[in-house]
Amino acid sequence: MGDQTKRLVLVVSGKGGVGKTTFSRLMTDIYRERNTKAAIFDADGQIGGLVRVYHDAGVNFYDLRQDAERVTLLNSIASDADVILHDLPGGSRFEISKIVDNGDGEQVEGFLAALAENSVRLTLVHVIDNEIESAQSVGQYMSAFGTDSVDHVAVLNMRESRDMKSDFPYWFGFDVNGERRYGKGRDRLLAAGGIEVSMPAMQVGTRAKLNALNLKYSDCARHPELTITERTIASQFLRGFRKAIEPAAGFLGL
Repeated sequence: MGDQTKRLVLVVSGKGGVGKTTFSRLMTDIYRERNTKAAIFDADGQIGGLVRVYHDAGVNFYDLRQDAERVTLLNSIASDADVILHDLPGGSRFEISKIVDNGDGEQVEGFLAALAENSVRLTLVHVIDNEIESAQSVGQYMSAFGTDSVDHVAVLNMRESRDMKSDFPYWFGFDVNGERRYGKGRDRLLAAGGIEVSMPAMQVGTRAKLNALNLKYSDCARHPELTITERTIASQFLRGFRKAIEPAAGFLGL
């Protein structure tokens, strides 16, 4: 680990389907290849996209939406791992605020106090797609969690994009008759010392095949059911991700 501080990494968005599980799958591969002492949790008990692929890699599975299971998130910091990553379902801000706070999605002081008392530093990874909901979610999380004891990483999912600025208008903002609209979440994150990275795209057909086969990205280079082209595309995707996250390595427990 770069900074010798135990990290709780929560992969979040106010919107489902933005690529949180893809990011978490990639990070699981990165932690394993770097021999990082990591505990990985899939908190979406209704789908389990992460645990389905990484069930044999020790990924833990629970449902953040269930009262009896929600405490798993906070209790996980008792792990002796250096970094604890949770792949959270969309809209989890309210669920987190129910653990020890009042459940309104805005008050998380008790949750943050518990992390501080146990010497754990929190990183919120905001996965962002092209739609307005994921961009607005960043500001909502920052208002609730603040920036004093929390690090923020924005991950722009390039899955359907070619040009970063024009394809993410609600994140970067845009001008209408000389007036800038949107983009405040990005301004706020960067001003607070947050880091912005991108998650590379993968050819659609190859991505669909890997998902259907439930393949770890790290296993694709040798998998007999993939063509040489598909193996190469998957390897290129993983290499691109490794390079893209380097600016945020410390915040991700690397």
